[in-house]
Amino acid sequence: MPFRSQLTILAFGALTLGLTAQADEVANPAGKWIFTAKINSTCEFGGQAFLEQTEPNRYKGEITARQSCPELPEDYLVRQTCEASRLGNQLSVRCSIAEFLNGFESEYYYPDNFTLTIASSERMHGALVSASTAPAVWTRDDGGIS
Repeated sequence: MPFRSQLTILAFGALTLGLTAQADEVANPAGKWIFTAKINSTCEFGGQAFLEQTEPNRYKGEITARQSCPELPEDYLVRQTCEASRLGNQLSVRCSIAEFLNGFESEYYYPDNFTLTIASSERMHGALVSASTAPAVWTRDDGGIS
């Protein structure tokens, strides 16, 4: 193989590695997020999340979720602690209820868990997988990665 072809292949390989590293860095799920999920036609569900990286592909954090449904006597505002794991562009977020900030404690309010696809540094989409499955979207909160 001619020397020039070898240099071209090496340069292409270095560029590809650089783009892959840059894509992983840009799509870092650590930081502040706002999320919504469509749990049914009458309820509103959403909140804020914060994730910090603890080791490669592992995160911990917190979400505060608000659920408002006309048929419920009050709105729920629930703080939850979470752990997340990443495999490629997939992120699994598993939470535990820390406290009910508003709304009475209920055996029918389950921790809010998510299965997400990391689309970019600004957006993740997938599903809220708690008591049932609902489409969910996470978008970057103002302030970005912190």
